[in-house]
Amino acid sequence: MIKRLLVAFALLALAATAHGGLIDPVVDDNEISASVEIGGLEAQLTIRFENVVGLNPANLGVSVHLLDPLAPEVLGRLPGTQSLGSLSLGGVLNLVNDLVTVPAGFPVMVRIDPPTDSGLTFEGVVEVEIYTQVLNYQPGTSLRLFKAPTGSGTFHDVTEEVSPGSIRTRSGGGHFSDFMIVRDLRAPADVVDEKFDRLGDLLVTHSGQIDAVVYAGLAGLYVDAADAWAAGDAALADSLLDQFVTDTEIAAGQGDVPNVWRSARDLDNVDGELRSAARTLRFSLGQVQP
Repeated sequence: MIKRLLVAFALLALAATAHGGLIDPVVDDNEISASVEIGGLEAQLTIRFENVVGLNPANLGVSVHLLDPLAPEVLGRLPGTQSLGSLSLGGVLNLVNDLVTVPAGFPVMVRIDPPTDSGLTFEGVVEVEIYTQVLNYQPGTSLRLFKAPTGSGTFHDVTEEVSPGSIRTRSGGGHFSDFMIVRDLRAPADVVDEKFDRLGDLLVTHSGQIDAVVYAGLAGLYVDAADAWAAGDAALADSLLDQFVTDTEIAAGQGDVPNVWRSARDLDNVDGELRSAARTLRFSLGQVQP
């Protein structure tokens, strides 16, 4: 019951806070960049494709949302949120999350949701980069780029890079989602464990769509990387995941791993999902102190 109410709250709140889309977009081959702005907060959004057809601003369906960081519809979508009680008489959930929070200085969510009839099609990985001067970069920053299924579901860490500028975050994927920058104070090792689970789940979920020989090879690399991590050898785990990324891309090029997403949502871009999950896992391995 609580979960259904959270989803309902989220849809109502976000419908009320939607604001425009891309400002002064520039398309350059397989890349589009534009400003986004809401509530006086500005950012630069860049979306890069390996190969895309039908790329134009209207076909991306970008919208920007200003959030209340403490609202139930926001907290309810963050990992680690706990309920301190049932719904109050006023219909508000009493939720708390001290580890994963939306920065008060940049409570912004970017939704990329191409219309189903847009004809947008891409192969492989799509990269999403959000750059803002509102947040300040510090070495060892806990700021990360999270994403979640469009409109509902829990956000998860997809960060592949965080760099100065003031903050420039980048992630990849095989489909589009809701994106936002959050502050993640969870233990790095716990994040690595979560990302190993996510990559393993993706492999199992899409096993029937991957060539059997290729799947055996990728599964072997995954198991060896997980074993290396469990044994405390993050460097070996990283090297094996690097090979996982390379082998997945090669297999996709040979037609052994599905690698196409299109706006009709009738295909699974397994290549984009697997490579991106392995790449964000490698990022988190790099955050673990030796």
